[in-house]
Formats: sequence, C-alpha cells, structure tokens
Amino acid sequence: MKIHYEIIGDMIKPTLLLIHGLGWTKRIWNEVQEALKEHYRLVLIDLPGHGESEETNKCDFEVIADMIHREIALTPVSNLYVAGSSLGAAVALVYGNKYNADGVILIDGGFTALNRIGGLCVEDMTYEAPPAHAFETMDAYFRFMRSDNPDLWNDYIATAVADQLFYNPKEGVYKQKASSAIQQDYLEALYYFDPLDALRQLPDSKKITIMVALNEQQQKTDVEEDLLVLSNAHRNTDVLYYEGTDHLIMLDKPKRFIEDVRRIIEDIESSGIAD
Repeated sequence: MKIHYEIIGDMIKPTLLLIHGLGWTKRIWNEVQEALKEHYRLVLIDLPGHGESEETNKCDFEVIADMIHREIALTPVSNLYVAGSSLGAAVALVYGNKYNADGVILIDGGFTALNRIGGLCVEDMTYEAPPAHAFETMDAYFRFMRSDNPDLWNDYIATAVADQLFYNPKEGVYKQKASSAIQQDYLEALYYFDPLDALRQLPDSKKITIMVALNEQQQKTDVEEDLLVLSNAHRNTDVLYYEGTDHLIMLDKPKRFIEDVRRIIEDIESSGIAD
C-alpha cells in the first residue's frame, strides 16, 4: 500500500517527520509548518486510511512505522526527528524507537498504556462518528467541528477540517476520508499500545519530549503517574506543560509550539547527540 506524504522546507537541514492524530490529515500542521520549514526538512504524512493514503488491513503501530519508513527512506534523511499528535504520538514513539530517531516529541499522547487502566476494556474503545446531519454540507460539518471549541477556530483549522472529508456525489453527502471502521481499528490498536514496549531499543542518549495540555478535561494529577513511569523507563525525558490549552497544542498555542520545537532540536543538535 502507498502512504501519501509531502516534503517541504530546507533540504539540507535536519529532518522532522510530523504524524497527525486520528481522523485528521497532514493539513493539521498548516499553521506551524510555514515557520518550521525555514529550519527543517519537513516530512508530512497521511496515516494509512487517512487523507490520500491507502487503507491498511492491519492497524498495528509497528507495521505502520515500517510503512512510513519504506516511503521516506527513499529520500535522503539526515538527523531525523519525529513528532506526533495524540494517537500519532504513539506511532511517533514506535517509529523513533525502531528507526533510531535523534529525538521524539509526543504531543499530548503516546505516554499512557490504556490496557493497564483498571476497568477499561478494549470494548470501551468505541469510535463515535459525527451525526448524519453534519455531513449534509461542508458548512454543516464546520458548525459541528467548531462547536467543540469555538474560540480555537481559524482559517488554518478550517482547512484541516475540510481535508477530513470527501464528497460522495452518488449519495449527495460528504464522508470522512478515514472511515468509521478504520478509526475503530486505530482505537483498538491504541488500547494495546504500551509506551514501555516502544522504548525498549531507544538509547537513553536519545531525547524524548512530552507536551501535555492541561485543561478542564485533563489536570496534572491525571497524567503525573503515567509520565513518571515513562520518565523512569527513559531518563532522558522532558515534560512541558501547556496550561489552559486544547488537546491539539499546535493549533491552540502555535507560537509557543514552534518555539519549543526549535529549542528542543537545537539543544539536541548542539549537544552532539544527533547522529
């Protein structure tokens, strides 16, 4: 199967692989990619079954990491860094471990073993599609998506949201590029994902940075135990907290996100750890 990707930016600078979360596409990075591409060679991918990428019959994060690597390995890669958002953070951690990235950035995800949460079963990982009326027009879908956080909405987000859909002329409605079935498969894969397994081969010399959004739905006390477990397993781990911030940190705090990514990579490059 083929994974759709785009390469932009400075071709002689360090490579930064960006992996979006569930249901999104590479357009989720629109607001930050313009600033980042001045300093890095950006590789923006659509996960299998998302955007323009073909579906996979196995939503296993190791398999997906292999698929991504087969594609981007066809192009020269120097000093590789990988960042993933939400579910994409889990894929980023698996990829960074398996292919020896110089640094891994987890954006509000990838640090929790859901299968170790008492009382949570894989059957609880249920994808709930938007209501049918949200797919009648693009404006209807915009209204539905905007209702979640109206203050966050802007043209960049509208572009990313629009790229989630395609128009089905036969049925006269819009549909999600990432089908309900594929999103359900990803959620089940996320349930079985264990960050400690993903860290087995990553040397302590390699930096992991975890960006954590704090808001009404997620307080520091909710994540401290998981973060401590991961930090103890991989000593070279930093945690950055974003107070009063949406789960999609790069959309809610784009300026700080860009500054933090640049600082993280610059620190690694200057330390001489990068291969």
